Amino acid sequence: MISNRKRNSRFICTGLLLLMAVMALAACSTSNQTADSTKNGQTPTEQSSADKKLVMAYTWKPSGVDPHGDNSWDVMRSGAGETLVRLNEKLEPVAWLAKGWKQNSPTVWTFSLQDQVTFHDGKSMDAASVKASLLRSIEKSHLAKDLLDVKSIDVSGPLALKITTNQPNAALVSNLADPSTIVLDVASMKDEQSYPAMTGAFKIKAFNKDQSLVVERYDGYWGEKARLAEATMKFITDGNSRLMALQSGEVDVATDIPVDNAEVLKKNDKLQVLSAPSLRTHMIVYNMESPVFKDAANRKVVDSLIPRASIVSAVMRGFGTEASSPFPSILPFGKVERKALDGTPEQLLTRDGWQKDAQGTWAKQGKPFEVTLLTFPQRPELSVMAEVIQSQLLKEGIQVKIRKVENIDEALTKNDWDFAMYSMLTAHTGEPQYFMDTFYSSKSEANVSRYVSKPLEDILGRLKLAKNTAERNGLTLQALDIINTDLPQSFIVHPDNVFGVKKGVEGFTPHPIEYYYITAQSDIAK
Repeated sequence: MISNRKRNSRFICTGLLLLMAVMALAACSTSNQTADSTKNGQTPTEQSSADKKLVMAYTWKPSGVDPHGDNSWDVMRSGAGETLVRLNEKLEPVAWLAKGWKQNSPTVWTFSLQDQVTFHDGKSMDAASVKASLLRSIEKSHLAKDLLDVKSIDVSGPLALKITTNQPNAALVSNLADPSTIVLDVASMKDEQSYPAMTGAFKIKAFNKDQSLVVERYDGYWGEKARLAEATMKFITDGNSRLMALQSGEVDVATDIPVDNAEVLKKNDKLQVLSAPSLRTHMIVYNMESPVFKDAANRKVVDSLIPRASIVSAVMRGFGTEASSPFPSILPFGKVERKALDGTPEQLLTRDGWQKDAQGTWAKQGKPFEVTLLTFPQRPELSVMAEVIQSQLLKEGIQVKIRKVENIDEALTKNDWDFAMYSMLTAHTGEPQYFMDTFYSSKSEANVSRYVSKPLEDILGRLKLAKNTAERNGLTLQALDIINTDLPQSFIVHPDNVFGVKKGVEGFTPHPIEYYYITAQSDIAK
């Protein structure tokens, strides 16, 4: 530009020479502007957005960025990882890194892969690299191993894979959407400090343990290029701290906003609250070996006394729906009704030998109806629910002692509890099979209720063989009928996913599946 050029005062030009110089410089300036405007193939408008950055206050603290393990969800949420299959807004499996698939037999599937996909290290993705990645995920992740149940993976062409399962697995395609199966270049994982070379619209720029994960646009991305130049996930585990970070402008998006603070955000004209139904269920799990709750009648009485409507309105502030099964009604197999109680709670307890003492407490053979309820701090709304349930049961003559534990899963392995607050994503691949197998199989360590039902396990065996969606949904409803009759759990509420977002943020759409946060469409106004 003219203003940036050094001038030499030793030369004195005539008017003509000066005019000629100005014209020459103007031409040079125009040429430079044209070159600048098309630099890297970008228009001036595109250049102005090239440095857009978004900062998110994120709930969890991943221990690393290896997607084949406990941190798979965090990596997926960063926009850096992709799987063969993606779940759409209707929770249906759609093509992603896989272009298509076919079931050849109950245990054999073939997949065709997208072409012209490269990893973040520039290498091309092909069938051999996908095979290596899937085998690594199965080795590193118990979840991937259980979901896929693979016997063998064979390369049948440069972009073709054959997957053979140990037993029929009709949910295989949907299960390949799980983040534990993220596709990466195995050679990029040289050690624990390595950043994985994946295929997403963003690649990992920096991981700061206990602080943040930073991703940047991957220019070689095979799909729509990311609109953001960079995105940062700041690890802020406390809900109120995430809220304050959003209010102060420190972050642009805050995940898992405490529902009791949502109204505060709605009053701020610079912020907005976004929510969507989730596939999570807040529930009570009963210990089937508890002296009190091994009796189904006692479980049914407690279930009937849970004030679900009050919990949705007062505890969840309307960000949720009453639950009648492990699966929300947004799923075709989630539309069921709770079983009606055969009589009043008083009638059931009296028939079972309980009597009210002078203080109005139910007792049997000299022992009061007194039970221990576990809860945990990571999901604070569960502890509030526990207190509401405790108060309601006390009014009915049932004494509840609440005990807070730091690690709920570890506490449930012991036998010094009667029932416990719990929360699970029950259909995290849009399919019921994995949850049902892990939560209700007599052989599963995740069967925290110690519940055994031969009729239910028979139905789950048939579910693995069912190809037709209608047949699978029908079998799931049969299974839910048994579960709601035996009542090893009480399903309380399906919470919404609630986010706080700065106005001007675009392309951040809450999804029932909790792994699509930062995407190529994410954007923010400058």
